[in-house]
This record gives sequence, C-alpha cells and structure tokens, in this order.
Amino acid sequence: MLFTPALTIIQQRRHVLATAISAALYTLAWAPAAGAQTDAEPIAGLPLSAQDCALIRDGLQRLACFDEVYQPDLARDNASTEQRQRIESATEALPPSKRNIKGGLNSPGADDETAVMSSILDRYLEAEEALFSFSGSFIRHRPNYILPVTWSDHPNQAPTSPRLGVTGYDYDLKQEEAKYQISFKVPLFTGLMDKRATLWFGYTQKSFWQLYNQDESAPFRETNYEPELFLRYQPDWNIGPGRLDTLYVGINHQSNGQAEPRSRSWNRIVGMGTYTYKRWLFMVQPWIRLPEGSTDDNNDIESYLGHGSYHAVYKLTEDRTFSLKLLNNLRISDNRTSVEFGYSFPIGEAIKGFVHYYNGYGESLIDYNERIQRVGVGIMLNDWL
Repeated sequence: MLFTPALTIIQQRRHVLATAISAALYTLAWAPAAGAQTDAEPIAGLPLSAQDCALIRDGLQRLACFDEVYQPDLARDNASTEQRQRIESATEALPPSKRNIKGGLNSPGADDETAVMSSILDRYLEAEEALFSFSGSFIRHRPNYILPVTWSDHPNQAPTSPRLGVTGYDYDLKQEEAKYQISFKVPLFTGLMDKRATLWFGYTQKSFWQLYNQDESAPFRETNYEPELFLRYQPDWNIGPGRLDTLYVGINHQSNGQAEPRSRSWNRIVGMGTYTYKRWLFMVQPWIRLPEGSTDDNNDIESYLGHGSYHAVYKLTEDRTFSLKLLNNLRISDNRTSVEFGYSFPIGEAIKGFVHYYNGYGESLIDYNERIQRVGVGIMLNDWL
C-alpha cells in the first residue's frame, strides 16, 4: 500500500504497545514544544531584562521570561479597575478581529447574525496562527474526543473484502466499546503565493477499543490512521448571503495498518471548501480515489462511501455546537447514505460533553461495507471551532 504508516506494528495485536503509541501521539498533539532553543542566554547571576526576553525564540519561554521581569500578578494587584479595563479593551485588537460578534453569539434572537460564524472562523484562524508562532507546537486539526462508552446494534463479527474474502475475530465482539479520535496538524510552508496560503501536514487517528471485553484482555478492535498533505488558501470571498472562507486541496492516505486478510486502505486527492452563513459552517469535501491495481483490498469502497462528504456545523451558543456529516454514493440503484451527528455542550471550564451518533457505512475501514449504527457519550477535547 502507498504511504502505509510505520504504526503497522499494531497489527501484531500488542495491545499495550498500541495504547502507548496512541498516548504518545496525543501528547505530541497537545503538549507545547519541549526543549526549544533560545538565541541568547543571560549571564549567570545577573537579572533578566526585557531585552534578554525579546531575544528568546520560543514563545512559551519568552512569555515566562517577561513574566519574570514584569511580575504580572503583582502588577494586576496594584492596578486600578479602570487601568485593567482600559488594557483589556486595547488588547482586543491584538490581532485585529475582522468582525465583532460580542453580544450576539449567545443570544439566538439577536437581530443581526449575518457574520456570526464567519467571525468565529476568523477568530479561529487568527488564534491558530498565533498559537503556532507563539509555541511552535502542533495545532488541532479535526475534532479530538474520547467516548468511553459507545454501543453498537450489531458488531460485525465477520468483515469481508472483495479480494481477501471473509475473515473473523478470534474472540466475540462486545456491543459496548470505547472510541476516540486524535487529530493534529503542523504548517510546513507559509506564505506560498501570498500570506493566505499555507501547506500543512495533518494526522488523524481513530480507534475502537473493546474496553469492556475483559475476558479477552480488552483488545483494540480497529485503528484507522490518516496522514495527509494539503494546501489551504483563504480567499474570503463574499458569495451570495455568506462567505467562501477557505479552499483546500491535498493528498490523503487512510489505512487500518493491518496485514491480510484484514488489510484496508485507500489513497485520495481531496479538496474542500468552507462556506459560512449566519451561525452555519458548511464544508464540502470531494475526492478522487487513486487506483491501486491488483493489490487493492477494497476496490468497491466508493460504491459505499461515494466521492465526497458534506458537513454542516451550527453554533447554538459560544460553547454549544451541533454537527452533521453526510455521505452518499450518488447512485440511483443501490443508493447508500451514511449520517454522523454530534452535539457538544459545556460540563466544566476546560472540557465539553459530547454525544455522538453514527448510522451507515465507513465509520471504520474494516467495516466500510457493513452498515453500523452506534451511539456514544463522552468528552470533546476540541470541537470544529
């Protein structure tokens, strides 16, 4: 298979190793860059100065240096309320926001909501750029979530492939299992053509864990790996009542990293456009599959998943989001539709609750040609926006 990930060692069913790899990837996706080098080091025994701090390359270390010099906690304690309010108002323009959505997002009955979602997207892209320039670490890509409990109506005990035939598991599948997704990206080149174009490397991993199958040592039933290389451009074109915000084109590989007869994979040229209108974000993602020849494990996958996906995201409030994903093979005979629904809501200061529902094909590669219905609950680490 093209681009098969190094993580195919998980096919040896070393579940402890699989867990360790997943944990490591999660750490990479969310931890700040460690051990970053600086361009200058203060002389031992001498106090730091603001000029010393300005020479530090890494954003997190630079901030820590300025905090050491200026003692922000003490400064805030000694500042008046008027001073703090003035500074907070002034820093709202760093970076400058293209649209102000204050007072409208959390009130569904607001009169003018024409720019709510586009303003959220602007703010997200600005924060994305600032985060990478500040910390140099990986940036979130697709939603990251953990569903400790999911339930499937009929787990597929005998996956099939047109070339490899029927295979089975050496244990009975439980209807209850855990599911999680890890997704991050890193910019490779910025400012291609102009500052609105960026070349990215992205990685998404989705795992299905038979956590409650303790009699069989709680194996990982399926893990899908999805590295991709894509170019993103931000045209910001006003079209109709909304705005065309971003355009993508890239190469995508998806594989379950297993040996025959459970091997499944495909390679695609993928495009995507995002369009915002009021509280809505619409994403259309067409793809063209690259041929694999006689070694193709799933040459009929497009008859189940079609040639694109369609997403709609609705911001009910600042911290409550509905999402919908549709797949359809666009055939009159043997028409197949898949739907994925999500709802995230606040359950604390840092995390959100997440309700997830899937009905259709392609939730996992091993079951791309088997209709699955699944419902799950858990936590959303980061949403679409």
